[in-house]
Amino acid sequence: MTDPIQAIAAQDILRQAGGTTPDLQAQAQRFEQLMAQQPQAQADTAAQRPSAVSTVDSTMGRTLHTLDDASRQVTANMQRFVAEAPTMDLQTLTTRSMELNLQVATQGLQFTACTSVAQSSKNGLQTLMKNQ
Repeated sequence: MTDPIQAIAAQDILRQAGGTTPDLQAQAQRFEQLMAQQPQAQADTAAQRPSAVSTVDSTMGRTLHTLDDASRQVTANMQRFVAEAPTMDLQTLTTRSMELNLQVATQGLQFTACTSVAQSSKNGLQTLMKNQ
């Protein structure tokens, strides 16, 4: 047989929800400190990123850095194509144009996927905060 589930007292739930955890307070203080700092100028290369950003060891942080680097690469490829296009023969021009279209489409898909993940994370966090 199964044991009956005991009812949870409302006072116990309110007592647990009333206290804030030290982790949340520490995170809030850290967030305020980061917001108070002056933003550093961003460099064009990934090696010269601001130290507050480059030390982020999260999946989303690494994903955003990778997406940013890929975006810069596609932009550089497009600029190079525009500069070299007048000297290309028709076959090379068509091939390079198709390659660039593929790169731009891939970059757009990756950007959309990252945006969706970030939006889902934000919505999940908002729901969590509402339920607290």
